[in-house]
Amino acid sequence: AEANKAGGIEVDGEKKTIKLIFEDSASRPEVGVSAAQKLLTRDNVDILVGDTIASSVTLALMEVAPTFGKFMMSGQPVSIEIAKKIKSDPEKFANFWKSSFNSDAYAQALFETVDDLVKQGLVKEGNKKVAFIVEDTDYGKSNAEYTTALFDAAGWKVSSNDTVPLAHADFYPQLSKLRGDAPDVLISIFTSVNSGIALVKQIEEQGLDSLHLAVYYPIRPEFLEGAGASANGLLWTPLFFDPAHNPKHKEFADKLKAEIGVDGNGDHAQGYCQMSMLIENIKKAGTVEPNKLSEAFAETDFPCVVARYVYDTETHTPKIGAEYFPVPLAQIQDGVSFVVWPETAATAKFKPVEK
Repeated sequence: AEANKAGGIEVDGEKKTIKLIFEDSASRPEVGVSAAQKLLTRDNVDILVGDTIASSVTLALMEVAPTFGKFMMSGQPVSIEIAKKIKSDPEKFANFWKSSFNSDAYAQALFETVDDLVKQGLVKEGNKKVAFIVEDTDYGKSNAEYTTALFDAAGWKVSSNDTVPLAHADFYPQLSKLRGDAPDVLISIFTSVNSGIALVKQIEEQGLDSLHLAVYYPIRPEFLEGAGASANGLLWTPLFFDPAHNPKHKEFADKLKAEIGVDGNGDHAQGYCQMSMLIENIKKAGTVEPNKLSEAFAETDFPCVVARYVYDTETHTPKIGAEYFPVPLAQIQDGVSFVVWPETAATAKFKPVEK
């Protein structure tokens, strides 16, 4: 909307407005491939953005786009397998660029948060046992895989690693096992908000004492609405959008509310930054010709509301870290999320949960 209101962008010497055409992959690779083929042939799009969320769909789409000679980028998928694919065949995937960090960034944030809390004496490492409950997707499994490696290297034992179907909501069997095993740390990874709500409520009901860290689902505003007090004390990542405590984020949230009438969250902010970066690189390239657009992406240094986008040109992935794309851990304290790690980005101190 911003680009079109300004008269569009110059492509091959001619000002053009941007038209978005949406298709739903249903988070299923075969549906996503069919949708991509329709967009690339019938709609003859110049650029394919896909998938917006599902890593498994992105991995399938990467095999489709090169045959059409079009530029392609992903949205929020983080699976490191995407970056590995690019690195394994740089010629084939020369014109594919990843817009979000890799799954090992979550792993690093999860492990280092636990490690720091133990070193500060705020959390007891106990028997150094960690358990996982993750959704049965590339997203869930890749995050668990890389997190496991870091805990393993530090002498922790993975006592259980349970995968459940997407949108699963009955965790009593898993929690029964965990009560007997008594892991010191539990890590849950879901894109389905309903799964997260069900899990934290059932954890409270069953009285599990493990330190609980969550990936992704608390980012959704409906999580706190559904989970209520059961979510108190939960550690989660990534809180890279915090309008309640970050003036720059609040400015974006206010603008979004004024423009389209919705309350902004991290998905809105990340999507806005990714598309703004794409538009800026089209302007720099002056064309949608894939090779030229890829050259522009390789030279990206684009500050936006949640990150400064600078690329690792070997993997076509944004760099992570405090000066680039931070991946902070937050804690829910009395119904409000505060960044508690890393210390440089913290807006509150970690509070041990009284059971």
